[in-house]
Amino acid sequence: MRKLLLLFLLVSGLIPLAYAEGKRPEVARYTMAFSGEQGYRVWITRFGAKENHEALVQITGIDHKLDGRVLRAKEVAQTGGNGVNYIATVDGKTYDLLAVQRGKAELLMTGMAWTSELRYDRALADQRPPEHLLTDYLEGSTKR
Repeated sequence: MRKLLLLFLLVSGLIPLAYAEGKRPEVARYTMAFSGEQGYRVWITRFGAKENHEALVQITGIDHKLDGRVLRAKEVAQTGGNGVNYIATVDGKTYDLLAVQRGKAELLMTGMAWTSELRYDRALADQRPPEHLLTDYLEGSTKR
C-alpha cells in the first residue's frame, strides 16, 4: 500500500514540488531594512553562500523603473572596509543601489539626480522575512 501511495505522489507531481522547494537558494536568517523621510524603503538579505557576497535588495517608494523589484546585487566593500555598496545589473545595465555604513544607508539609484539618507528600521525589517524576498525574486526573475 505504501508503494502505491509513493507511486501516486510521484506521478501526481507532489514529490517533485516538495523536492524543488528544498532546492531554493540559501538566504540569510534576517532581513535588514532602512527607511527615509520621503517614504523610501529598502530591504536587504544575504543571497547564497556568505563568501559569494551577494544580496537580494528591494527598494520601494521611488519614481524609478526598478521600484518594487527584488534585485540580486553584489556586495562591494567600501574603501577602508567601513561599509558595503550594493550594485545590481539589470537588463545589461549596472545600477549603484545604495551604500550601507554603521546603521545608515545612502540611496544612490543610478539614473536619479539625487541621493537620500536612510536609517535602519527594525520594525520594517520584521515585515519582510528573507524567504518572502527570495520568493518574490524567484517569481519575478521568471517574469522579466
